[in-house]
Amino acid sequence: MSAAGNEIGLLTNGGLHPLGGFAFMLRIEGVIDLPCRAVKGLRRENEFEYVQEGGVNDYVHMMRKPVSKPFTFQVERYVGVDYVDPLALGTEFVLPVILFVNWGHYGAFKPGRTYTFTGCVVTAKEYGELHAETSALLVETTTLAFREMVCMDIPGAVLDSSRNI
Repeated sequence: MSAAGNEIGLLTNGGLHPLGGFAFMLRIEGVIDLPCRAVKGLRRENEFEYVQEGGVNDYVHMMRKPVSKPFTFQVERYVGVDYVDPLALGTEFVLPVILFVNWGHYGAFKPGRTYTFTGCVVTAKEYGELHAETSALLVETTTLAFREMVCMDIPGAVLDSSRNI
């Protein structure tokens, strides 16, 4: 049996090597790599209108509606990491913003999933809580709006031939 299928030739997906969600990096304008604490709200959603035909019907038709609001996601970063804020409020990026999710720690760059966002604009910034009784790091949360998101998986076997999938 081959690694990509079985005797009949169908593609199988055993889910034997899940990708961790702890090693990731955001790249903006093609050259700036940003360390992040968290990336939240990665979501694309289509809006639908429900149409019911006349008579006795047990279902409705779903008609896709045009997009009425931008898609967004949030990036949490520690304050004081950069000399200049690469995610300043109102920034419109020319090149796509790319989120790499790595197969392991970043000693070796082996992304297993890549999210590419086009038409990105920084729409909001929220600054973390200041509290005199705790010794936590100051975090800022940046909201980015985007037009399109493309998600691409890179199986580990492609990057590491010793891994059997």
